[in-house]
Amino acid sequence: MIDNTQYFTEQKGAVILAGGDSKRLGRPKALLDFHGQALIELMVKRLGEYFDQLTVVTDRPDLFSSLPVRLVKDIIRNEHKSPLRGIHAGLSVSDLPYQFVVACDMPFLNLDLVKYMAGFACGFDAVVPRIGEYYQPLHAFYSRACIKVIENQLSAGNFKVTEFYSHLDIRYINSGEIKKFDPEQESFVNINRWSDYEAALKVFAEKQRIV
Repeated sequence: MIDNTQYFTEQKGAVILAGGDSKRLGRPKALLDFHGQALIELMVKRLGEYFDQLTVVTDRPDLFSSLPVRLVKDIIRNEHKSPLRGIHAGLSVSDLPYQFVVACDMPFLNLDLVKYMAGFACGFDAVVPRIGEYYQPLHAFYSRACIKVIENQLSAGNFKVTEFYSHLDIRYINSGEIKKFDPEQESFVNINRWSDYEAALKVFAEKQRIV
């Protein structure tokens, strides 16, 4: 059995990646309105219910200056943007041993699932949901042990997030485990197109009525 006592006696940190260009939307997706609040505000409020330290990685810190978070830019910069750079920056600027990393466009975070995943963080380099052969690398816990591995991969010109997994000791969270907390797997819904946004708004509104 994994001893997860250490994680819960330390501060808990989460990293929100908000550095994408949102080319298909034509505007920063983190600022999309969700019934009176920006998507990033919604996520910060939700994550703040569990995590003590919140970091937003962005190349536009001016957009998020009003949020109660630490704002950082990518440390490694080149012509090729990649979430790997954001993960690297978020892990590097904190001395916390593990952090939850999430994309800025996931409005239906399930904290019960996140807490379940956190229980394995001390025993592995990463804790990642995997449904069949599909990973959810931007809804995962990563340790500081990943920093050097990411640096090596970026230096080699490889920008695919999951490529460095072969160098890690990972605890995968399977679909059966996920469905115990999130039967519809809504945690992994993200917004890339206007149709995604419109669909998410409808689901969000319905959830508000239920509550």
